Amino acid sequence: MANEATIVTLLGNQGDPVEFTVATGTAIPKGTLMQLSATGGVASASSGDGEFFCGIAAIEKTTTDGIVKMPCITHCVALMTAGTGATTFGQPQKLSGANLVIDADDDTIANSREVVGLSLDTVADGNQGSVLVNL
Repeated sequence: MANEATIVTLLGNQGDPVEFTVATGTAIPKGTLMQLSATGGVASASSGDGEFFCGIAAIEKTTTDGIVKMPCITHCVALMTAGTGATTFGQPQKLSGANLVIDADDDTIANSREVVGLSLDTVADGNQGSVLVNL
């Protein structure tokens, strides 16, 4: 994978990690933006718009390590890569692809869980900027 987030500052209680169930045969690099993919606390790597963000992978997982539980950081400042579209200072950010964020464009209650955090920078597509994550 590419464009993993880099955590700059852990906030709260060491980033307030939350443990999620992940598929055993799947590789997930540290810093991957994770999405809630099924009921029962199941998470997977983000892949596009419309997904519900659940944190940043706190550890690396390989396809053969047998790990089925992964902690995800839910409270931090992290460098994230801008996808195609606006990434504007002060605007809520949403998942837009594998490890990519852009300005959230849906203000309905149903889609509020798409929000990754608040942009602390204005950056061009493909560049990294700081995002305040506080789930």
